[in-house]
Amino acid sequence: MIRTEELYIDNSDEKTSDAIRLADEFTSSLNLDRKQAMHIRLLAEETVGMVRAMTGDFEAYFWLEKENDEYRVKLNVKTDMDLAKKKELLSLSTSGENTAVKGFMGKIREIIENGLLDFDSALKLQNKYGGNNGYSYVGMGTIEDGSNSAPVLWSLNAYKEALEESGESKEEDWDELERSIVASLAKEVTVGIKNNLVDLTIIAR
Repeated sequence: MIRTEELYIDNSDEKTSDAIRLADEFTSSLNLDRKQAMHIRLLAEETVGMVRAMTGDFEAYFWLEKENDEYRVKLNVKTDMDLAKKKELLSLSTSGENTAVKGFMGKIREIIENGLLDFDSALKLQNKYGGNNGYSYVGMGTIEDGSNSAPVLWSLNAYKEALEESGESKEEDWDELERSIVASLAKEVTVGIKNNLVDLTIIAR
C-alpha cells in the first residue's frame, strides 16, 4: 500500500490548502493522468469542505492511499467529548438534531457528527431519512482503526440499492446524488464508527 502522511485539518484556509496540496502531491507522485488526478483532487476538496462545515469539538485527520488499483481519500474524525458536552450539543436545536442539512455531503456530515455524539444518535438517522433508505447499515462490514474493527454505519452503494428497492418515490434523493460531485466520482463511500472514532473512506472511480 502507498499512503501519504496523516494531516491534521480544521476549518482554516491554511489547513484546507495543505490538504489539497497533499492530494496534488499524491497524484503527481503516482504519475496519474490529468483526468484521474482531477477526480481525486475534487474528492479531496469536497471532503475538506465538509470538515469546514462541521460543528462540535473534534480532531480530523486526512490522508490518501493507493492499494492495488484502488485510490482512496481517507478521513478519521475523533472526539473526546464527555457526556455533558454531547448532551449540550444535542440540545442546541429544539429537535435535538441538525435541521439545516442540505445536499449529499451535508447528510454525510450529519452522519459523522451524530456518530461522534454516540452510536444511538447515529442510528436515529435511519428514521429521520425515511426508514430503510440506507442511512443505517450497521453490521454490513468493518473498518480498521489500527487494532480493532468497527462496524460500517453507512455505504453509498447500499444507499443506492435501498433507493432502487424502495416502493416510494425517491426522485429527490436520486437528483441529489446526480448533482453531487462525490457521488458522481466515487466508486464507493463508507462511514464507519467505533467509540469516539468515525472513519470516512471515499474510493475514487
